[in-house]
Amino acid sequence: MAATRTLKVDVTSDFLCPFCLLGVRQLELAIEKYREREPEPFNVEICMRPFQLNGLISEVPMQRCEYGEKKFGAERWQCVCDSLTAKFKSVGVDYKTDGYMSQSHLAHRLTEYAGKIKPASQLGVAMDVFNLYHVKGVHLSDRDGLAEIGVKHGLFSDKDEGLTWFDGTTCDQEVKKQYQTAQRMGITGVPFFVFQDKYAASGAMGVDEFVDILSDINKREKGIKPSQPTFQTGEQCLIQTGGGHAPPTPTSKPGACQAPACQVGEQCPIQSGGGHLPPTPQPAAATAAS
Repeated sequence: MAATRTLKVDVTSDFLCPFCLLGVRQLELAIEKYREREPEPFNVEICMRPFQLNGLISEVPMQRCEYGEKKFGAERWQCVCDSLTAKFKSVGVDYKTDGYMSQSHLAHRLTEYAGKIKPASQLGVAMDVFNLYHVKGVHLSDRDGLAEIGVKHGLFSDKDEGLTWFDGTTCDQEVKKQYQTAQRMGITGVPFFVFQDKYAASGAMGVDEFVDILSDINKREKGIKPSQPTFQTGEQCLIQTGGGHAPPTPTSKPGACQAPACQVGEQCPIQSGGGHLPPTPQPAAATAAS
């Protein structure tokens, strides 16, 4: 009987970013799909890493819809919402285009805490936090909602314990250090995936694209060089130093996607100052590099 292999995936993300939820969900579906065709058993260990796209957003909630319409105009905002709704529907997520938004630091603290005291629960905690914001429309500094997630996953004995925990500083410095680590790594947009500590991929690329990545990495880990590159390049939105949203031009990157080279997919734009910026709808991702 073949030994079970383990694939490690570090996912750097911000809960504010819709493409982070989209990308993680695509990866989950890709793992299921790849397992159906891969005869050898394997486990996937997903570790969530925090990223802060905008440190100037406060814990005070603001309405996403009101902000979006004020910033971009009602017509463009509706176009953005329609685009995201369709993307999420394709992966079985009922995306909520309205609701409230606030900074994500408390949510990152909770997820980091789960990784420390109950690692097997961390991905579930993260997905529930994503769901809290992107599906239920609850802002990410809502301590009641976050405490309830902690209780659900056994991090706290009851909601009161969770609320007391958020008043403290547990995991505060650890999360802030990881923000800085991501910056030193040159990560300028999320989601950002690192497989086996050496293969990098960036953005929400699609289920089939992630299946190709898993297949390619599996071959490389076995010492088999793929017949041709399977990594693809798609649209991407990155952090910029000022002004409004500016989506970059897709580029092709032939060859293996091994750090520091990076495969690119759709990412969430939030500028370094101001509020949360939604992505501008763009054409579908480019085809595979040849």
